[in-house]
Amino acid sequence: MNLLSIYRPETSVPLDKEYSFLHIVRLKGITLLILLPSFLNENEAAIALQTLGRAAIERNEDENVNREATHLLIQLAQSRPEQINSSVLPLFLAALNEDMIAAHKVARLLNALGSISVAAQDTLVPVLRGLVSLVTAGRMASSHCLATIETIRKVLEAAMAANANSERNTELFAAIVSPLTEWIDGLASANQEVPPKLVVEVARAMVALFSKLEAAAQEQLLNPMFAKYEAELLSSKQSDDGICLVLPVFSAAVCACRPETQLPVESLDRFVSSLAVSALSSGSRIRRDVCLEIMASTLNKTKDTKQRSTLTQAVLQHTNGAGQGASVVLLYQWVARALVSCNDKSGYDCVRWLLDQIKQASPHAAIAAEGFNIILGEHDWAVTPSTHGVFKVLAKQRFYSTVVPELTTGFQSTSDDSVKSNLLVVLTNAVRHMPKSVLMNGIENVVPLLLSAIRLTSGNLKAASIRTITLVVLETPETLRDEITTSIIPLAIASTTQSNAANTVDVRQAALGALSLIPEKYPYPVVHTARRDVLRALAGARDDRKRLVRQDAVKAYNKWLNLGED
Repeated sequence: MNLLSIYRPETSVPLDKEYSFLHIVRLKGITLLILLPSFLNENEAAIALQTLGRAAIERNEDENVNREATHLLIQLAQSRPEQINSSVLPLFLAALNEDMIAAHKVARLLNALGSISVAAQDTLVPVLRGLVSLVTAGRMASSHCLATIETIRKVLEAAMAANANSERNTELFAAIVSPLTEWIDGLASANQEVPPKLVVEVARAMVALFSKLEAAAQEQLLNPMFAKYEAELLSSKQSDDGICLVLPVFSAAVCACRPETQLPVESLDRFVSSLAVSALSSGSRIRRDVCLEIMASTLNKTKDTKQRSTLTQAVLQHTNGAGQGASVVLLYQWVARALVSCNDKSGYDCVRWLLDQIKQASPHAAIAAEGFNIILGEHDWAVTPSTHGVFKVLAKQRFYSTVVPELTTGFQSTSDDSVKSNLLVVLTNAVRHMPKSVLMNGIENVVPLLLSAIRLTSGNLKAASIRTITLVVLETPETLRDEITTSIIPLAIASTTQSNAANTVDVRQAALGALSLIPEKYPYPVVHTARRDVLRALAGARDDRKRLVRQDAVKAYNKWLNLGED
Protein backbone atom coordinates (compact mmCIF):
# COMPACT_ATOMS: atom_id res chain seq x y z
CA MET A 1 0.00 0.00 0.00
CA ASN A 2 2.95 2.35 -0.55
CA LEU A 3 0.93 4.12 -3.22
CA LEU A 4 -1.33 5.46 -0.48
CA SER A 5 1.51 7.29 1.27
CA ILE A 6 1.07 10.25 -1.07
CA TYR A 7 0.05 13.45 0.74
CA ARG A 8 0.96 12.06 4.16
CA PRO A 9 3.45 13.99 6.33
CA GLU A 10 5.87 11.08 6.27
CA THR A 11 5.96 10.88 2.48
CA SER A 12 9.44 10.84 1.02
CA VAL A 13 8.46 12.49 -2.26
CA PRO A 14 8.35 16.33 -2.27
CA LEU A 15 5.17 18.01 -3.52
CA ASP A 16 6.72 20.22 -6.19
CA LYS A 17 6.56 20.45 -9.97
CA GLU A 18 9.59 18.22 -10.46
CA TYR A 19 7.70 15.26 -9.01
CA SER A 20 4.17 16.12 -10.19
CA PHE A 21 4.23 13.51 -12.96
CA LEU A 22 5.09 10.84 -10.37
CA HIS A 23 2.19 11.97 -8.20
CA ILE A 24 -0.23 11.82 -11.12
CA VAL A 25 0.93 8.29 -11.98
CA ARG A 26 0.39 7.27 -8.34
CA LEU A 27 -3.11 8.74 -8.37
CA LYS A 28 -3.99 6.77 -11.50
CA GLY A 29 -2.58 3.64 -9.90
CA ILE A 30 -4.70 4.17 -6.80
CA THR A 31 -7.76 4.61 -9.00
CA LEU A 32 -7.06 1.30 -10.74
CA LEU A 33 -6.72 -0.43 -7.37
CA ILE A 34 -10.11 0.93 -6.30
CA LEU A 35 -11.74 -0.25 -9.53
CA LEU A 36 -10.32 -3.81 -9.29
CA PRO A 37 -13.12 -6.05 -7.97
CA SER A 38 -12.50 -7.20 -4.38
CA PHE A 39 -8.84 -6.16 -4.46
CA LEU A 40 -9.22 -3.64 -1.61
CA ASN A 41 -11.33 -4.21 1.44
CA GLU A 42 -13.78 -1.53 2.57
CA ASN A 43 -11.31 0.21 4.87
CA GLU A 44 -8.50 0.21 2.29
CA ALA A 45 -10.85 1.55 -0.38
CA ALA A 46 -11.84 4.39 1.97
CA ILE A 47 -8.18 5.27 2.58
CA ALA A 48 -7.49 5.20 -1.16
CA LEU A 49 -10.45 7.51 -1.90
CA GLN A 50 -9.37 9.89 0.86
CA THR A 51 -5.93 9.99 -0.73
CA LEU A 52 -7.49 11.08 -4.00
CA GLY A 53 -9.62 13.58 -2.11
CA ARG A 54 -6.63 15.17 -0.41
CA ALA A 55 -4.85 15.36 -3.76
CA ALA A 56 -7.81 17.29 -5.19
CA ILE A 57 -8.10 19.58 -2.17
CA GLU A 58 -4.61 20.43 -0.99
CA ARG A 59 -2.50 23.09 -2.65
CA ASN A 60 0.10 22.02 -5.20
CA GLU A 61 2.70 24.01 -7.06
CA ASP A 62 1.51 22.16 -10.15
CA GLU A 63 -2.27 22.49 -10.51
CA ASN A 64 -2.29 19.53 -12.90
CA VAL A 65 -2.22 17.28 -9.83
CA ASN A 66 -5.40 18.90 -8.47
CA ARG A 67 -7.11 18.67 -11.83
CA GLU A 68 -6.14 15.04 -12.38
CA ALA A 69 -7.30 14.02 -8.90
CA THR A 70 -10.64 15.77 -9.46
CA HIS A 71 -11.01 14.08 -12.86
CA LEU A 72 -10.37 10.67 -11.30
CA LEU A 73 -12.92 11.32 -8.56
CA ILE A 74 -15.51 12.25 -11.20
CA GLN A 75 -14.86 8.91 -12.91
CA LEU A 76 -15.10 7.00 -9.64
CA ALA A 77 -18.36 8.76 -8.75
CA GLN A 78 -20.02 6.93 -11.63
CA SER A 79 -19.08 3.48 -10.28
CA ARG A 80 -18.54 4.09 -6.54
CA PRO A 81 -21.03 6.86 -5.60
CA GLU A 82 -21.72 5.62 -2.07
CA GLN A 83 -18.01 5.45 -1.23
CA ILE A 84 -17.49 8.93 -2.67
CA ASN A 85 -20.31 10.22 -0.46
CA SER A 86 -18.94 8.62 2.70
CA SER A 87 -15.17 9.06 2.23
CA VAL A 88 -14.54 12.05 -0.05
CA LEU A 89 -17.46 14.45 0.44
CA PRO A 90 -16.70 15.10 4.16
CA LEU A 91 -13.12 16.10 3.21
CA PHE A 92 -14.37 18.71 0.73
CA LEU A 93 -16.97 20.09 3.14
CA ALA A 94 -14.41 20.33 5.95
CA ALA A 95 -12.01 22.18 3.62
CA LEU A 96 -14.73 24.66 2.62
CA ASN A 97 -15.57 25.22 6.28
CA GLU A 98 -12.02 26.23 7.22
CA ASP A 99 -11.42 29.69 8.65
CA MET A 100 -9.75 32.27 6.38
CA ILE A 101 -10.03 30.07 3.29
CA ALA A 102 -8.95 31.87 0.12
CA ALA A 103 -11.53 32.74 -2.54
CA HIS A 104 -9.60 30.96 -5.32
CA LYS A 105 -9.55 27.73 -3.27
CA VAL A 106 -13.29 28.02 -2.59
CA ALA A 107 -13.89 28.38 -6.34
CA ARG A 108 -11.73 25.34 -7.12
CA LEU A 109 -13.39 23.13 -4.50
CA LEU A 110 -16.88 24.20 -5.54
CA ASN A 111 -16.12 23.46 -9.19
CA ALA A 112 -14.85 20.01 -8.22
CA LEU A 113 -17.92 19.26 -6.08
CA GLY A 114 -20.22 20.50 -8.82
CA SER A 115 -18.63 18.16 -11.36
CA ILE A 116 -18.74 15.20 -8.96
CA SER A 117 -22.39 15.82 -8.10
CA VAL A 118 -23.61 15.74 -11.70
CA ALA A 119 -21.46 12.71 -12.60
CA ALA A 120 -23.93 10.31 -10.95
CA GLN A 121 -27.48 10.64 -9.62
CA ASP A 122 -26.50 9.05 -6.32
CA THR A 123 -23.98 11.80 -5.56
CA LEU A 124 -26.28 14.69 -6.45
CA VAL A 125 -28.42 14.99 -3.32
CA PRO A 126 -25.63 14.33 -0.76
CA VAL A 127 -23.38 16.98 -2.33
CA LEU A 128 -26.16 19.55 -2.52
CA ARG A 129 -27.28 18.79 1.06
CA GLY A 130 -23.71 19.27 2.24
CA LEU A 131 -23.37 22.61 0.48
CA VAL A 132 -26.73 23.81 1.83
CA SER A 133 -25.69 22.84 5.36
CA LEU A 134 -22.51 24.90 4.98
CA VAL A 135 -24.48 27.97 3.87
CA THR A 136 -27.22 27.71 6.49
CA ALA A 137 -24.74 27.11 9.33
CA GLY A 138 -23.83 30.80 9.06
CA ARG A 139 -20.06 30.43 9.35
CA MET A 140 -19.11 31.20 5.74
CA ALA A 141 -18.20 34.67 4.55
CA SER A 142 -20.84 36.44 2.47
CA SER A 143 -18.82 36.14 -0.75
CA HIS A 144 -18.26 32.41 -0.14
CA CYS A 145 -21.99 31.94 0.53
CA LEU A 146 -22.75 33.60 -2.77
CA ALA A 147 -20.29 31.35 -4.64
CA THR A 148 -21.72 28.26 -2.92
CA ILE A 149 -25.34 29.11 -3.76
CA GLU A 150 -24.30 29.86 -7.34
CA THR A 151 -22.75 26.38 -7.53
CA ILE A 152 -25.95 24.85 -6.11
CA ARG A 153 -27.99 26.67 -8.75
CA LYS A 154 -25.72 25.56 -11.60
CA VAL A 155 -25.78 21.95 -10.41
CA LEU A 156 -29.59 22.07 -10.25
CA GLU A 157 -29.79 23.48 -13.78
CA ALA A 158 -27.45 20.78 -15.10
CA ALA A 159 -29.36 18.05 -13.27
CA MET A 160 -32.73 19.29 -14.55
CA ALA A 161 -31.43 19.43 -18.14
CA ALA A 162 -29.96 15.92 -17.95
CA ASN A 163 -32.84 14.05 -16.36
CA ALA A 164 -36.30 15.38 -15.56
CA ASN A 165 -37.98 13.30 -12.84
CA SER A 166 -40.97 14.87 -11.10
CA GLU A 167 -40.63 12.75 -7.95
CA ARG A 168 -36.93 13.52 -7.60
CA ASN A 169 -37.57 17.21 -8.31
CA THR A 170 -40.01 17.40 -5.40
CA GLU A 171 -37.44 15.71 -3.16
CA LEU A 172 -34.75 18.17 -4.28
CA PHE A 173 -37.02 21.13 -3.58
CA ALA A 174 -37.65 19.96 -0.02
CA ALA A 175 -33.98 19.14 0.59
CA ILE A 176 -32.29 22.07 -1.15
CA VAL A 177 -34.45 25.07 -2.03
CA SER A 178 -36.70 25.09 1.04
CA PRO A 179 -33.80 25.23 3.54
CA LEU A 180 -32.14 28.04 1.55
CA THR A 181 -35.41 30.01 1.49
CA GLU A 182 -35.97 29.51 5.22
CA TRP A 183 -32.37 30.54 5.95
CA ILE A 184 -32.58 33.78 3.99
CA ASP A 185 -36.05 34.46 5.48
CA GLY A 186 -34.55 34.10 8.93
CA LEU A 187 -31.80 36.60 8.15
CA ALA A 188 -34.30 39.15 6.83
CA SER A 189 -36.75 38.66 9.72
CA ALA A 190 -33.93 39.24 12.20
CA ASN A 191 -33.00 42.46 10.35
CA GLN A 192 -29.56 41.07 9.54
CA GLU A 193 -27.70 42.17 6.44
CA VAL A 194 -28.97 40.36 3.35
CA PRO A 195 -26.92 41.27 0.25
CA PRO A 196 -29.18 41.70 -2.83
CA LYS A 197 -26.90 39.44 -4.89
CA LEU A 198 -27.48 36.66 -2.38
CA VAL A 199 -31.25 37.04 -2.68
CA VAL A 200 -31.09 36.99 -6.47
CA GLU A 201 -28.97 33.82 -6.47
CA VAL A 202 -31.42 32.04 -4.14
CA ALA A 203 -34.22 33.19 -6.46
CA ARG A 204 -32.36 31.75 -9.46
CA ALA A 205 -32.01 28.44 -7.62
CA MET A 206 -35.76 28.60 -6.94
CA VAL A 207 -36.43 29.08 -10.67
CA ALA A 208 -34.10 26.23 -11.69
CA LEU A 209 -36.14 23.72 -9.69
CA PHE A 210 -39.63 25.18 -9.26
CA SER A 211 -40.07 25.62 -13.02
CA LYS A 212 -39.55 21.86 -13.49
CA LEU A 213 -42.23 20.79 -11.02
CA GLU A 214 -45.63 19.62 -12.22
CA ALA A 215 -48.55 22.02 -11.88
CA ALA A 216 -50.08 20.08 -8.96
CA ALA A 217 -46.80 20.18 -7.01
CA GLN A 218 -46.42 23.90 -7.74
CA GLU A 219 -49.92 24.62 -6.45
CA GLN A 220 -49.24 22.68 -3.26
CA LEU A 221 -46.04 24.65 -2.59
CA LEU A 222 -47.57 28.02 -3.49
CA ASN A 223 -50.16 27.90 -0.69
CA PRO A 224 -47.70 28.42 2.20
CA MET A 225 -45.70 30.91 0.10
CA PHE A 226 -48.74 33.13 -0.47
CA ALA A 227 -49.65 32.86 3.21
CA LYS A 228 -46.17 34.09 4.12
CA TYR A 229 -45.50 36.76 1.48
CA GLU A 230 -48.76 38.10 -0.02
CA ALA A 231 -49.51 40.53 2.82
CA GLU A 232 -45.94 41.89 2.69
CA LEU A 233 -46.12 42.18 -1.11
CA LEU A 234 -49.31 44.27 -1.04
CA SER A 235 -48.29 46.23 2.07
CA SER A 236 -48.24 50.02 2.07
CA LYS A 237 -44.79 50.13 3.70
CA GLN A 238 -42.38 52.48 1.99
CA SER A 239 -39.03 50.98 3.00
CA ASP A 240 -36.87 48.09 1.77
CA ASP A 241 -36.31 46.17 5.00
CA GLY A 242 -37.25 43.00 6.83
CA ILE A 243 -39.06 40.32 4.86
CA CYS A 244 -39.41 42.74 1.92
CA LEU A 245 -35.76 42.03 1.10
CA VAL A 246 -36.54 38.43 0.11
CA LEU A 247 -39.65 39.13 -1.97
CA PRO A 248 -37.67 38.41 -5.20
CA VAL A 249 -37.54 34.74 -4.12
CA PHE A 250 -41.36 34.74 -3.95
CA SER A 251 -41.52 36.48 -7.33
CA ALA A 252 -39.23 33.83 -8.83
CA ALA A 253 -41.53 31.05 -7.63
CA VAL A 254 -44.74 32.67 -8.93
CA CYS A 255 -43.16 33.61 -12.27
CA ALA A 256 -41.81 30.05 -12.68
CA CYS A 257 -45.32 28.55 -12.55
CA ARG A 258 -46.72 26.70 -15.50
CA PRO A 259 -49.60 28.41 -17.39
CA GLU A 260 -52.03 25.78 -16.09
CA THR A 261 -51.00 26.30 -12.45
CA GLN A 262 -53.77 27.95 -10.42
CA LEU A 263 -52.59 30.71 -8.09
CA PRO A 264 -54.13 30.51 -4.58
CA VAL A 265 -56.11 33.77 -4.89
CA GLU A 266 -59.87 34.28 -4.69
CA SER A 267 -60.04 36.49 -7.78
CA LEU A 268 -57.30 36.87 -10.38
CA ASP A 269 -58.76 40.23 -11.46
CA ARG A 270 -58.54 41.64 -7.94
CA PHE A 271 -55.08 40.16 -7.44
CA VAL A 272 -53.49 41.78 -10.51
CA SER A 273 -55.36 44.99 -9.76
CA SER A 274 -53.89 44.98 -6.23
CA LEU A 275 -50.42 44.38 -7.71
CA ALA A 276 -50.84 47.43 -9.95
CA VAL A 277 -51.98 49.61 -7.04
CA SER A 278 -49.06 48.47 -4.89
CA ALA A 279 -46.55 49.04 -7.70
CA LEU A 280 -47.82 52.58 -8.34
CA SER A 281 -48.00 53.63 -4.70
CA SER A 282 -45.08 51.88 -3.07
CA GLY A 283 -41.91 53.76 -2.20
CA SER A 284 -40.08 50.44 -1.94
CA ARG A 285 -38.15 49.62 -5.11
CA ILE A 286 -38.06 45.90 -4.31
CA ARG A 287 -41.81 45.69 -3.65
CA ARG A 288 -42.58 47.70 -6.80
CA ASP A 289 -40.39 45.52 -9.03
CA VAL A 290 -41.76 42.26 -7.61
CA CYS A 291 -45.37 43.44 -8.13
CA LEU A 292 -44.59 44.33 -11.75
CA GLU A 293 -42.84 41.00 -12.39
CA ILE A 294 -45.70 38.89 -11.01
CA MET A 295 -48.28 41.03 -12.77
CA ALA A 296 -46.51 40.71 -16.14
CA SER A 297 -46.06 36.95 -15.75
CA THR A 298 -49.75 36.50 -14.89
CA LEU A 299 -50.89 38.52 -17.92
CA ASN A 300 -48.52 36.69 -20.25
CA LYS A 301 -49.62 33.20 -19.17
CA THR A 302 -53.36 33.90 -19.37
CA LYS A 303 -54.21 32.01 -22.54
CA ASP A 304 -57.83 33.11 -22.92
CA THR A 305 -57.74 36.31 -24.99
CA LYS A 306 -60.89 37.78 -23.46
CA GLN A 307 -59.71 37.14 -19.89
CA ARG A 308 -56.28 38.57 -20.70
CA SER A 309 -57.92 41.73 -22.05
CA THR A 310 -60.00 42.03 -18.85
CA LEU A 311 -56.90 41.64 -16.68
CA THR A 312 -55.02 44.22 -18.75
CA GLN A 313 -57.83 46.74 -18.32
CA ALA A 314 -57.88 46.02 -14.57
CA VAL A 315 -54.19 46.94 -14.44
CA LEU A 316 -54.15 49.99 -16.71
CA GLN A 317 -57.25 51.62 -15.18
CA HIS A 318 -55.13 52.56 -12.16
CA THR A 319 -52.86 54.75 -14.31
CA ASN A 320 -55.63 57.23 -15.17
CA GLY A 321 -55.38 59.29 -12.01
CA ALA A 322 -51.78 58.49 -11.18
CA GLY A 323 -50.16 61.28 -13.20
CA GLN A 324 -47.14 60.56 -15.38
CA GLY A 325 -44.68 59.41 -12.73
CA ALA A 326 -41.83 56.97 -13.22
CA SER A 327 -43.90 54.13 -11.71
CA VAL A 328 -46.59 54.61 -14.36
CA VAL A 329 -43.96 54.42 -17.10
CA LEU A 330 -42.54 51.23 -15.60
CA LEU A 331 -46.01 49.69 -15.39
CA TYR A 332 -46.62 50.35 -19.10
CA GLN A 333 -43.23 48.83 -19.91
CA TRP A 334 -43.94 45.62 -17.99
CA VAL A 335 -47.43 45.28 -19.49
CA ALA A 336 -45.84 45.72 -22.92
CA ARG A 337 -43.26 43.01 -22.09
CA ALA A 338 -46.06 40.62 -21.11
CA LEU A 339 -48.24 41.25 -24.16
CA VAL A 340 -45.85 42.00 -27.02
CA SER A 341 -44.33 38.52 -26.71
CA CYS A 342 -47.74 36.94 -27.30
CA ASN A 343 -48.68 39.37 -30.10
CA ASP A 344 -51.48 41.00 -28.10
CA LYS A 345 -52.74 44.29 -29.53
CA SER A 346 -52.82 45.90 -26.08
CA GLY A 347 -49.07 45.43 -25.85
CA TYR A 348 -48.56 47.65 -28.87
CA ASP A 349 -50.96 50.22 -27.41
CA CYS A 350 -48.58 50.41 -24.43
CA VAL A 351 -45.58 50.73 -26.76
CA ARG A 352 -47.22 53.64 -28.58
CA TRP A 353 -48.04 55.30 -25.25
CA LEU A 354 -44.36 55.09 -24.34
CA LEU A 355 -43.30 56.48 -27.73
CA ASP A 356 -45.72 59.38 -27.26
CA GLN A 357 -44.05 60.21 -23.93
CA ILE A 358 -40.72 60.37 -25.75
CA LYS A 359 -41.98 62.44 -28.69
CA GLN A 360 -43.69 64.88 -26.34
CA ALA A 361 -40.47 65.26 -24.31
CA SER A 362 -42.25 64.41 -21.07
CA PRO A 363 -40.28 64.58 -17.79
CA HIS A 364 -39.88 60.79 -17.83
CA ALA A 365 -39.02 60.44 -21.52
CA ALA A 366 -35.54 59.11 -20.74
CA ILE A 367 -36.98 56.39 -18.47
CA ALA A 368 -39.48 55.48 -21.19
CA ALA A 369 -36.66 55.13 -23.74
CA GLU A 370 -34.37 53.08 -21.49
CA GLY A 371 -37.31 50.85 -20.59
CA PHE A 372 -37.46 49.29 -24.05
CA ASN A 373 -34.71 47.08 -22.68
CA ILE A 374 -37.33 45.82 -20.19
CA ILE A 375 -39.77 45.08 -23.02
CA LEU A 376 -37.32 43.11 -25.17
CA GLY A 377 -34.39 42.21 -22.92
CA GLU A 378 -33.52 39.18 -20.83
CA HIS A 379 -34.70 38.65 -17.27
CA ASP A 380 -33.89 36.00 -14.69
CA TRP A 381 -37.48 34.80 -14.24
CA ALA A 382 -40.23 37.19 -15.39
CA VAL A 383 -41.72 36.36 -18.83
CA THR A 384 -38.92 34.12 -20.09
CA PRO A 385 -38.93 30.86 -22.07
CA SER A 386 -37.35 28.97 -19.15
CA THR A 387 -40.25 29.96 -16.85
CA HIS A 388 -42.97 28.89 -19.33
CA GLY A 389 -43.55 32.37 -20.73
CA VAL A 390 -45.78 32.54 -23.81
CA PHE A 391 -43.84 33.62 -26.90
CA LYS A 392 -45.64 33.61 -30.22
CA VAL A 393 -43.85 32.84 -33.47
CA LEU A 394 -42.60 35.98 -35.25
CA ALA A 395 -43.32 38.19 -32.21
CA LYS A 396 -39.97 39.99 -32.56
CA GLN A 397 -40.42 40.33 -36.31
CA ARG A 398 -43.75 42.04 -35.75
CA PHE A 399 -42.25 44.37 -33.15
CA TYR A 400 -39.40 45.32 -35.48
CA SER A 401 -41.63 45.95 -38.48
CA THR A 402 -44.12 47.95 -36.38
CA VAL A 403 -41.88 50.08 -34.17
CA VAL A 404 -38.75 50.81 -36.23
CA PRO A 405 -40.62 52.70 -39.01
CA GLU A 406 -42.24 54.87 -36.30
CA LEU A 407 -38.82 55.59 -34.83
CA THR A 408 -37.42 56.56 -38.22
CA THR A 409 -40.35 58.86 -38.97
CA GLY A 410 -40.21 60.43 -35.50
CA PHE A 411 -36.45 61.01 -35.75
CA GLN A 412 -36.75 62.72 -39.13
CA SER A 413 -39.72 64.90 -38.15
CA THR A 414 -38.34 66.42 -34.93
CA SER A 415 -35.74 69.11 -34.37
CA ASP A 416 -35.52 68.54 -30.61
CA ASP A 417 -32.13 67.00 -29.80
CA SER A 418 -33.37 65.37 -26.57
CA VAL A 419 -36.22 63.68 -28.44
CA LYS A 420 -33.79 62.47 -31.11
CA SER A 421 -31.44 61.12 -28.45
CA ASN A 422 -34.22 59.20 -26.70
CA LEU A 423 -35.53 57.78 -29.97
CA LEU A 424 -32.03 56.53 -30.72
CA VAL A 425 -31.93 54.87 -27.30
CA VAL A 426 -35.16 53.05 -28.19
CA LEU A 427 -33.74 52.02 -31.56
CA THR A 428 -30.54 50.71 -30.02
CA ASN A 429 -32.45 48.75 -27.40
CA ALA A 430 -34.62 47.31 -30.16
CA VAL A 431 -31.87 46.21 -32.56
CA ARG A 432 -29.64 44.73 -29.84
CA HIS A 433 -32.35 42.17 -29.01
CA MET A 434 -33.37 41.29 -32.56
CA PRO A 435 -32.39 38.03 -34.31
CA LYS A 436 -29.94 38.53 -37.15
CA SER A 437 -32.49 37.36 -39.72
CA VAL A 438 -34.89 40.10 -38.61
CA LEU A 439 -32.25 42.79 -38.33
CA MET A 440 -30.92 42.34 -41.87
CA ASN A 441 -34.36 42.97 -43.38
CA GLY A 442 -34.37 46.63 -44.43
CA ILE A 443 -31.18 47.43 -42.51
CA GLU A 444 -30.19 50.11 -45.03
CA ASN A 445 -32.97 52.33 -43.61
CA VAL A 446 -31.72 51.86 -40.05
CA VAL A 447 -27.99 52.42 -40.64
CA PRO A 448 -28.16 56.28 -40.65
CA LEU A 449 -29.91 56.18 -37.26
CA LEU A 450 -27.37 53.73 -35.88
CA LEU A 451 -24.55 56.06 -36.94
CA SER A 452 -26.32 58.89 -35.12
CA ALA A 453 -26.68 56.62 -32.09
CA ILE A 454 -22.92 56.06 -32.03
CA ARG A 455 -22.43 59.83 -31.93
CA LEU A 456 -25.06 60.61 -29.30
CA THR A 457 -25.15 57.65 -26.89
CA SER A 458 -22.61 56.11 -24.54
CA GLY A 459 -21.76 52.93 -22.68
CA ASN A 460 -23.70 49.75 -23.49
CA LEU A 461 -26.00 51.47 -25.97
CA LYS A 462 -23.10 52.88 -27.96
CA ALA A 463 -21.36 49.50 -27.94
CA ALA A 464 -24.56 47.81 -29.13
CA SER A 465 -24.86 50.25 -32.04
CA ILE A 466 -21.25 49.64 -33.07
CA ARG A 467 -21.74 45.87 -32.91
CA THR A 468 -24.87 46.14 -35.07
CA ILE A 469 -22.88 48.08 -37.67
CA THR A 470 -20.16 45.41 -37.41
CA LEU A 471 -22.78 42.74 -38.07
CA VAL A 472 -23.88 44.58 -41.21
CA VAL A 473 -20.24 44.78 -42.35
CA LEU A 474 -19.94 41.05 -41.78
CA GLU A 475 -23.16 40.00 -43.51
CA THR A 476 -23.75 42.60 -46.26
CA PRO A 477 -20.63 44.79 -46.66
CA GLU A 478 -21.88 46.27 -49.93
CA THR A 479 -24.70 47.98 -48.02
CA LEU A 480 -22.17 50.24 -46.27
CA ARG A 481 -19.66 50.73 -49.10
CA ASP A 482 -20.43 54.44 -49.48
CA GLU A 483 -20.32 55.18 -45.74
CA ILE A 484 -17.31 53.07 -44.78
CA THR A 485 -14.62 55.73 -45.13
CA THR A 486 -16.77 58.83 -44.68
CA SER A 487 -18.69 57.85 -41.54
CA ILE A 488 -18.04 54.41 -40.11
CA ILE A 489 -14.25 54.41 -39.87
CA PRO A 490 -14.05 57.96 -38.40
CA LEU A 491 -16.70 57.05 -35.80
CA ALA A 492 -14.88 53.82 -34.93
CA ILE A 493 -11.59 55.72 -34.56
CA ALA A 494 -13.23 58.28 -32.27
CA SER A 495 -14.67 55.42 -30.19
CA THR A 496 -11.24 53.94 -29.40
CA THR A 497 -9.97 56.88 -27.35
CA GLN A 498 -9.82 56.67 -23.56
CA SER A 499 -10.19 60.42 -23.05
CA ASN A 500 -13.92 60.37 -23.91
CA ALA A 501 -16.01 59.20 -20.95
CA ALA A 502 -18.60 57.77 -23.35
CA ASN A 503 -16.02 55.26 -24.58
CA THR A 504 -16.22 52.55 -21.93
CA VAL A 505 -14.11 49.42 -22.20
CA ASP A 506 -17.03 47.70 -23.94
CA VAL A 507 -17.26 50.55 -26.47
CA ARG A 508 -13.53 50.51 -27.19
CA GLN A 509 -13.54 46.76 -27.72
CA ALA A 510 -16.57 47.00 -30.03
CA ALA A 511 -14.90 49.75 -32.09
CA LEU A 512 -11.66 47.76 -32.39
CA GLY A 513 -13.67 44.72 -33.46
CA ALA A 514 -15.24 46.78 -36.24
CA LEU A 515 -11.87 48.16 -37.36
CA SER A 516 -10.40 44.65 -37.33
CA LEU A 517 -13.15 43.33 -39.62
CA ILE A 518 -13.10 46.11 -42.22
CA PRO A 519 -9.82 45.07 -43.97
CA GLU A 520 -11.25 41.57 -44.42
CA LYS A 521 -14.47 42.76 -46.06
CA TYR A 522 -13.37 45.66 -48.27
CA PRO A 523 -10.68 45.75 -50.96
CA TYR A 524 -7.65 48.03 -50.71
CA PRO A 525 -8.94 50.68 -53.19
CA VAL A 526 -12.06 51.26 -51.05
CA VAL A 527 -10.38 51.85 -47.67
CA HIS A 528 -6.74 52.77 -48.41
CA THR A 529 -7.39 56.48 -47.89
CA ALA A 530 -8.21 55.85 -44.23
CA ARG A 531 -5.24 53.56 -43.57
CA ARG A 532 -2.91 56.19 -42.11
CA ASP A 533 -5.53 57.59 -39.70
CA VAL A 534 -6.53 54.09 -38.59
CA LEU A 535 -2.94 53.01 -37.89
CA ARG A 536 -2.31 56.18 -35.89
CA ALA A 537 -5.43 55.54 -33.79
CA LEU A 538 -4.59 51.87 -33.30
CA ALA A 539 -1.04 52.71 -32.26
CA GLY A 540 -2.53 54.79 -29.45
CA ALA A 541 -4.99 52.04 -28.54
CA ARG A 542 -2.09 49.61 -28.08
CA ASP A 543 -1.21 51.65 -24.96
CA ASP A 544 -4.74 51.38 -23.49
CA ARG A 545 -4.84 50.79 -19.74
CA LYS A 546 -6.95 47.63 -20.22
CA ARG A 547 -5.15 44.47 -21.39
CA LEU A 548 -8.08 43.12 -23.42
CA VAL A 549 -8.32 46.40 -25.32
CA ARG A 550 -4.57 46.34 -26.01
CA GLN A 551 -4.86 42.80 -27.39
CA ASP A 552 -7.70 43.78 -29.74
CA ALA A 553 -5.74 46.86 -30.85
CA VAL A 554 -2.68 44.76 -31.76
CA LYS A 555 -4.80 42.37 -33.86
CA ALA A 556 -6.47 45.24 -35.71
CA TYR A 557 -3.15 47.07 -36.19
CA ASN A 558 -1.54 44.04 -37.83
CA LYS A 559 -4.45 43.65 -40.24
CA TRP A 560 -4.31 47.30 -41.31
CA LEU A 561 -0.54 47.21 -41.51
CA ASN A 562 -0.74 44.33 -44.00
CA LEU A 563 -3.60 45.91 -45.95
CA GLY A 564 -3.00 45.65 -49.70
CA GLU A 565 0.01 43.34 -49.52
CA ASP A 566 -1.87 40.48 -51.15
